[in-house]
Amino acid sequence: MSELVSTIQKVLAETGLVLGWSATGAGGVAAPERFHTAEEAEVAIFDSTCVHNLSVHLPRLKGRAVGIVAKACDARSIVELIAEREVDGDQVRVIEVSCTDTLDVKAIWRRYGYGALIEDDGSELRVNGEPVEREAFVQAKCLDCEDRQPATPAGKPVPSGSKPANARQQLREDFQAMSVGERRAFWREQYARCIRCHACREACPMCYCRDVCIMQTTDPHWTGGGINTAEAEMMQLIRVNHLAGRCTACGECERACPVGIPLMLLMEEQNRAIEEMFDYRAGVDPEAKPPLLTFDIKGDSWDGE
Repeated sequence: MSELVSTIQKVLAETGLVLGWSATGAGGVAAPERFHTAEEAEVAIFDSTCVHNLSVHLPRLKGRAVGIVAKACDARSIVELIAEREVDGDQVRVIEVSCTDTLDVKAIWRRYGYGALIEDDGSELRVNGEPVEREAFVQAKCLDCEDRQPATPAGKPVPSGSKPANARQQLREDFQAMSVGERRAFWREQYARCIRCHACREACPMCYCRDVCIMQTTDPHWTGGGINTAEAEMMQLIRVNHLAGRCTACGECERACPVGIPLMLLMEEQNRAIEEMFDYRAGVDPEAKPPLLTFDIKGDSWDGE
């Protein structure tokens, strides 16, 4: 029995439910799983195909005890949900797992065929038994990740460690070099490919408004359902602004996007601005007050400087 299975079983005795992963029959790739019993937990795994941020399920489990297997990016989302009082920290048991990288399974299967067998030990990747270049199939969000160990609801500091420059970093530098007009043109080109599937919202743990999401309400009616650049741009700008000071940079929006829009590029820019303006990094301290929750519409004002 692995240490992970043993830990999940211990947490199950307290909570009756643990969110984790199990292996599937499709190429050895992990799938999200809900464990209710010690017997069910015997198939629990954690490896580089455990890409999903499971904390997206926590708001829907509000009010009940739950355990959750979390890598660093998941744990920051849990901390932020606690800070926003959307999750009760006393009800959540976090099972911390160290993460090196997660793999882009879709990219592997596009190259080698759906269901191709993936074997990865963290340093060597083999597909259908043959070694392949591992770096080429690491998730973009992991290439320059600074969070390698989970932050916990207790607010433990997050150790850091980064990888050398990569294509993602190059895109960031190219974007920084653009003029305001060029940036606007860049995003219009990207949004023109948006199909309004809302996958970015559904995968985001901080988008928990659900039935009252401003992207779909008719009163007020901020954006329609048309598939065109203007509507898609309005939808995405609403989403980005709603996540100001709340995005934990888990990258699930970009991973879930079926047309490959680099959504995290804009979120990273906003996160950097929030950190500079308010000295606030989402998902680090469960006792900290998020900037948007401390704004006083009667007392605060912007002096234009």
